[in-house]
Amino acid sequence: MIYKTLYTFRLLLNDYLKQSFGLTQDIAFLCPVKDSEKALSNNKINITLVNVERETGRGIQFKYTNTDSNHSRKTSPAWQLSIYVLISAVFSEKQYEESLQILSGILSFLQTNNLLTVQDAETPVSIEPVNLSFQELSNLWSICGGNYYPSLLCKIRVLTVDEQEISGMSAVIGKPEVETKKSET
Repeated sequence: MIYKTLYTFRLLLNDYLKQSFGLTQDIAFLCPVKDSEKALSNNKINITLVNVERETGRGIQFKYTNTDSNHSRKTSPAWQLSIYVLISAVFSEKQYEESLQILSGILSFLQTNNLLTVQDAETPVSIEPVNLSFQELSNLWSICGGNYYPSLLCKIRVLTVDEQEISGMSAVIGKPEVETKKSET
């Protein structure tokens, strides 16, 4: 589900940026800020997953479903997840102004497309920017390799993970039947 969501987001963002800036090739990619060799991936938008969080605000309930009049099945509760995504404009120093223009385009895209319909998802997911303090921003970029690039952290919520695996079957307790005798008078 995470991949499908980020893939859909990337496709829509690329379409928007191509149309807005007259680009002929994709510019946004699902990748870390730096590749495995620590070489910079310049002149593109990196979409990087930085955290997965379980939402518990809706409660956690096991589901019981009647299979017939005498049995019910128990399934594990669905997980409601949010993912945090770092969207960074990784351009060479000579193209810093272009990176700011592209980042402005990304902000426009997010403001007008804050709901994302993902294939096989029950409901659309929402996308919203996350505010970070300077300390949090510094920590995040330290983890990503140390060099700061114009960027935005977004929270994409709520992805539902529900495999509907049956974890138990039980008999349904029915209503007791009580026979009453009529008194003879």
